[in-house]
Amino acid sequence: MSQTEVGKTGFSGESRVISMTHKTLNATGATAECMGVLAELGQSTAAGRSGTCLLVDMSEIERITSEGLNELIALNSEARSRGVFIQLLDVCPSVRDVFKLTRLERMFEFGTVAATE
Repeated sequence: MSQTEVGKTGFSGESRVISMTHKTLNATGATAECMGVLAELGQSTAAGRSGTCLLVDMSEIERITSEGLNELIALNSEARSRGVFIQLLDVCPSVRDVFKLTRLERMFEFGTVAATE
């Protein structure tokens, strides 16, 4: 993804941060763009490292479409199949309300970027 930044963070265990924008999240194929990162994290899990995590920075997203929700669900499913934990960071209140209304908030963990540093 050209607009996605991938880097290391101080989160415990092996982790990567992916910063999503409205355009990248709400476009079909966002999950496919993250597969390389998930493959790398999945190898860490397979090597016996615990605490493998994909942190999705959503601070730039003010609204989410059904395509965006579907992409996050697919990303979460793929991550879990590889033994990788996903946490959504800095989700704004209006987007968090969508997660509550669709009952998807039970599927995801939420946090803040400040808490991962």
